[in-house]
Amino acid sequence: MFTTLYVFLAISALILGLVIFFSVRSKRQAAEDKKASGKRAVKNKKKVAKPVEAKKQTEVKPQPAVEEKPAVEEKPAVAEEPAPVAPVQSEPAEASEESEDDEDEAEEQSERKLVVEGGEVKYIVIKYSKSFQAKIIQSGDTVKDYYSQLKNCLLSYKGVKSRMSWRWETFRLGRKTLAKLIMRGKTLSLALALNPEDYTDSKYVVESLAEVSAYADTQCLYKIKNDRRVKYAKELIDKLMQDNGLSAGLVEENVDYAAQYPYETTEALIARKLIKELTDEDAQSGTVFKKSDVRKSVTAAEVDSIMRDEVAEILIERAEEVSDKAKVGIVNIDMLSRTFADGETVTLEEVKRRVNGFDRKVTYLKVLARGVLDKKLTVKADAFSLQAAKMILLTGGKVIKK
Repeated sequence: MFTTLYVFLAISALILGLVIFFSVRSKRQAAEDKKASGKRAVKNKKKVAKPVEAKKQTEVKPQPAVEEKPAVEEKPAVAEEPAPVAPVQSEPAEASEESEDDEDEAEEQSERKLVVEGGEVKYIVIKYSKSFQAKIIQSGDTVKDYYSQLKNCLLSYKGVKSRMSWRWETFRLGRKTLAKLIMRGKTLSLALALNPEDYTDSKYVVESLAEVSAYADTQCLYKIKNDRRVKYAKELIDKLMQDNGLSAGLVEENVDYAAQYPYETTEALIARKLIKELTDEDAQSGTVFKKSDVRKSVTAAEVDSIMRDEVAEILIERAEEVSDKAKVGIVNIDMLSRTFADGETVTLEEVKRRVNGFDRKVTYLKVLARGVLDKKLTVKADAFSLQAAKMILLTGGKVIKK
């Protein structure tokens, strides 16, 4: 009985061992198969990826070419576009020109001058009243040419006469005023006996002077700023003359009016009484005086912000002496401030005598700005920097240039 039991147990143990053996073996084989399949999948993926990338590259390469072709094809179209646009741009230029030199017609023009009275610099505002003729005389050649063309055009109609007054040149048919040539700022303008409302939104960019009593008969203003406007002005003149029953070309005389008005200076025109120099009362301005305050001390760095160059230049006195430039010597303002006492006069001889190390053979003295000046000095030298002159002047001294 015990023998049978032992046999049964031995067979059971054998069967259990075989089951465990085959189970472990199958798991190991499955793991190896899985690992092997993973490696094959990676290899296959790499093999597949390369063709895909190559395919992508072959697909991407043509794309820039496809994009560039339309750009190349569009170039002729772009080149052709300016042709129709150019005429459109020319008309708006009329409106943009209105903002340039659009100065009001002012009879009075001011000019600031510098004078010295009693050793002090004064800014004096002088006002002038310029006649129309004076304005034409002092205009540029282009404006004079426009003036000549339009005057000839207006006088080409039989019976039209001109008369130049202080403010303008008037063109009449009998007692009727047809047109006026005037100067508004630096721009020649034509005032016509036309209704400005008739030319609204037309190529003629006109202005209305209906509210100005002096232009009650010539309310339509046209500014002459370029050759095209000269042409348009002639068209407006022809329209005006037709409205008054006149025909062009009946008077063939063509005069060079520009040659009759060569340029002249303001002083010459004042002498000819074509420009009036107004008194302070007439100009209602008064004289503006601005004198520099005398300072106890001043530095070279600050003088330009205190005194203007033109003020310094007019305050420099001139001496009727000429020095030999064989040997030029330079001295700085701060050296003069240390060497000379308040109220003293600085000369080349004194600089040679007092300034240590200064070359005694110097024949030409130049003064330059540096450091601080805290004394009132009269400096007589051959040359000054403008900053050095300002330092001397601002501390109440005198600059005398040989």
